Amino acid sequence: MDADPSLSENDRFLAKGYGLYPHRQEPGFFMLRLKIPNGVLNALQLKAIAKIAAEQNKGFADLTTRQGIQLHWVAAREVPSILNELSSIGITTLGASGDTLRNIVGCPVAGVDASEYFDASPVLRQAHDFFAGNPEYANLPRKLKVSISACRQQCQQPEIHCVSFVGFERGGEGALAPSFDLRVGGGLSTRPYFAKRLDAAVGLNQVVPTLKAIAEIYRDAPEYRESRVRARMKFLVADWGVERFRQALQDKLDFPLESPGALEDPPDSYKDHTGVHEQKQPGLFFVGAPVLIGRVTDKQMRRAAELAQTYGDGSIRLTVRQNLLILNVPKDKVAQVLEGLESVGLGVNASPVARGVVTCTGIEFCKLAITETKARAREIVEHLEKRIHLEEPLRIHVTGCPSTCVQSPIAHIGLQGSRLKVGEELVEAYDVAVGGELGRDRTFNHFVARKIPADEVKIRLTQLLAGYKKLRGAGEGFNAFCRRVGDEAVAKLLEPSKEPEAVG
Repeated sequence: MDADPSLSENDRFLAKGYGLYPHRQEPGFFMLRLKIPNGVLNALQLKAIAKIAAEQNKGFADLTTRQGIQLHWVAAREVPSILNELSSIGITTLGASGDTLRNIVGCPVAGVDASEYFDASPVLRQAHDFFAGNPEYANLPRKLKVSISACRQQCQQPEIHCVSFVGFERGGEGALAPSFDLRVGGGLSTRPYFAKRLDAAVGLNQVVPTLKAIAEIYRDAPEYRESRVRARMKFLVADWGVERFRQALQDKLDFPLESPGALEDPPDSYKDHTGVHEQKQPGLFFVGAPVLIGRVTDKQMRRAAELAQTYGDGSIRLTVRQNLLILNVPKDKVAQVLEGLESVGLGVNASPVARGVVTCTGIEFCKLAITETKARAREIVEHLEKRIHLEEPLRIHVTGCPSTCVQSPIAHIGLQGSRLKVGEELVEAYDVAVGGELGRDRTFNHFVARKIPADEVKIRLTQLLAGYKKLRGAGEGFNAFCRRVGDEAVAKLLEPSKEPEAVG
């Protein structure tokens, strides 16, 4: 069903430029995506967003995997006033969708993380300011996704972006210079690619001109306007090769691209910045609250904003794993923040299962989705929490279609929506993939089971994880276990069981 037959195709195209997508089945209503560079918010902004969410009848918003926020049930007649209200508090939606440079992601604790190479957030902001609303880059072949960070854990997942600036320090001891290792050509969807190193080190003042040149190379390559399916940076880099692309970039720059030398990515780890952590600023802490399935209510937003104002300096950050952080909390105020978050269901001591789940909006709002995701993921979490104890979180990504907006190819367990014919009826189902890994041993996951009825997924995952816990070797992680036993054995653990449901 068309989301809104009253809108022409041209109207819908233009609406995307303002972060607007028509709802799947509700004519006259939109999803509105906010562009929040580096996930940086203040308490006043979050309160204003909570107010807008409350006034749209449903009272909730969704946190995204690009450190943004999506509002739902935005009535067409209210769009101008909402955009004006957001603009008045310093929030834009320009470029949050459409064929442009999307929200730039980075480390949510940039500037306060005691272990970071350096604070990359000022550079990220410079890049955002240059491209935001810039008409020269408002008509790219398709979207361009960028990350800029100097987080040692690489929490921003540089492996999967079109362009990634990965922070490190160059030079000898006592003369270290903040720099970025440049990578290009990452991307997911049905044909995922990891970003490739260009063997190019970029200084802090070179990031914006480098990104500008890359965007122009992409913008001006006519062959990537012939097909929307192949109109992505990942295909350009794959087709051209690293050497040709590097030379094209060098030709557009007025400074030489120097080699960063030998660099090694960290091993894969769970990097969501949740919990209580000491900052580099003496006596201050940041508190990270997992947000189950990324859905946050207006009450939760208001309470988080109040806590940030009362016990911190009002600083709030969003993460690529759909969580929320409060920064700059004095040590003697941490307990009050924890209590306040717990009171609205944002307790920091969420189970490893709850921490690990990331979801897209699914069939509830998205016209591309073919399955429900948010409610289904909540159901899966609640079921597993009662039956399986995990020592560490697993990345469990639930996507409603093959577009993988929720980055399911990098998940330890990826659930992709599909359809199954039962008698004369098509019912929701999920394909299950395992083995996604980031960091130095990065690899995409692969499917081991197809078309599991949606209402059985929670039971089959319980079997899989109970089997993993029972059969794993000492210290063996989930991915290592899957590799060792092989796809056939993993698939067998996902088969329907006539035995009582496994409990681990």
